[in-house]
Amino acid sequence: MSSPMIAGTLVTTLLGVVLCAPTGAGAQATNAAPRPGAAGLGDTVQPRLGNGGYQVRHYRLDLRFTEDLTGYTATSTVQARAPHALSRFNLDLKGTEVREVMVGGSPARWSRAGDELQVTPESPLPDGADFTVRVTVRGTVPDAQQATALGTSAIGLVRQGAWVQAMNQPSGAHRIAALADHPAQKAPATITVGAPSGLNSIANGDLTGTWREGPLTVRRFDSREKLATELIQIGVGPFTVVHGKKGLGGVGLRYALPRKQAKQIKPQLDRAVPEAIRFLTERLGAFPLRTYGVYATPLGGELETQSLTLLATDSLTPQGFENNGTDAIIAHEIAHEYFGNSVSPSKWSDLWLSEGHAVYYQMLWSQEHGFRAMDKGMREIYQQANAFLRKEGPIAAPRRAAFTPQDMAPYGQGAYQGGALVLYALRQKVGAAAFERIERAWVHDHRDGNAGTDDFIALAGQVTGQDLGPFLRSWLYTDKVPPMPGHPDWRP
Repeated sequence: MSSPMIAGTLVTTLLGVVLCAPTGAGAQATNAAPRPGAAGLGDTVQPRLGNGGYQVRHYRLDLRFTEDLTGYTATSTVQARAPHALSRFNLDLKGTEVREVMVGGSPARWSRAGDELQVTPESPLPDGADFTVRVTVRGTVPDAQQATALGTSAIGLVRQGAWVQAMNQPSGAHRIAALADHPAQKAPATITVGAPSGLNSIANGDLTGTWREGPLTVRRFDSREKLATELIQIGVGPFTVVHGKKGLGGVGLRYALPRKQAKQIKPQLDRAVPEAIRFLTERLGAFPLRTYGVYATPLGGELETQSLTLLATDSLTPQGFENNGTDAIIAHEIAHEYFGNSVSPSKWSDLWLSEGHAVYYQMLWSQEHGFRAMDKGMREIYQQANAFLRKEGPIAAPRRAAFTPQDMAPYGQGAYQGGALVLYALRQKVGAAAFERIERAWVHDHRDGNAGTDDFIALAGQVTGQDLGPFLRSWLYTDKVPPMPGHPDWRP
């Protein structure tokens, strides 16, 4: 997600909740009595998101919209493995009507409390069992005004006229369907979208099938790379899908553009997207996706939904590009395909690793394209840093109480500007060459997985051969910025 100020593997334990690596075929079962999975992963910022007791292996999300796009039916199928015998387990779900819950093809008992769907299978799930839970819900699609009333952290799907898009960060996906709505439970995904045949539809991943169901045309999209639920994108509208020249490394490019504006918008994307991919791959190595694209809608917003960045139509016209600095925003969002999407945060307090990196590379892009010197921009952030640190808490330990539903905890200045400032300070400390080695190792070693602050600190030390723990922790876990290396004259 773009900053409002700047731009307009798998773990075996998480916060004390065992997720467990896959059990081998020859693993011995224990005789422990079945017990319930946890309702939430205990995240310090979003404590009720995600669910303990199972490891997600694959998501399937099947949506069928009504002909007027005001409602839909969604069936989410979660393939998972239980690391211990389970008497019951939870999924995240909010604001929809549950129609059916099945576990392994048999009806299951269920109940709801708050944002939790509690599922009790017909028989307890044994230790190490692979299982499938399928939940069908019926929901409504709010218009932009109704969505605003929900609070920005809980939108999910939103529509305007014949257009629909998803706005899931950080916790809107479970307004669409029953899911394990935390980045630590990312998995490959298949999404099918049934929409009125006069409209188009699109979602994350590659188009792998199209068919008719009565008045609807259904399209299936497959994401082979693991997909965090907050990064799901579902689009319906009067758009056409056009393809660009392949990006560096053979990355396939596709753009979903309004039919009436496609010819006007595509030239900007044909220039900016390959250039941003080239810029990033030169510094970070191979692009983490086989296919990348943009979904342009009149609803507005910028969002790094995996493999399908959401951008506002107006910002992509020739005039919008010139007035809004859209090319820098595109660099920011494509940087997220490395930071946040391929390497997803282990917990929400690690968000600085996603947004801080995107801001850092956006500012570097702007400098290298003759706009604004990074030193100047970082100095301005440094001068403001103590104010946002006092308000929000340390960069890697934000205080949930500092955010309102409209603020979307932890999407504050600490994650964006503060995270970029930490990375700049590290570069000043170790030098440009060592910093680039750290960055390349980070996206390589944790590709298609999850990693957090401690992992970054450890890797920085391994790459440089220095004990960087005290230095980085002084930037990440205090509410007062330390002196900036190389700039003794800077004052906060």
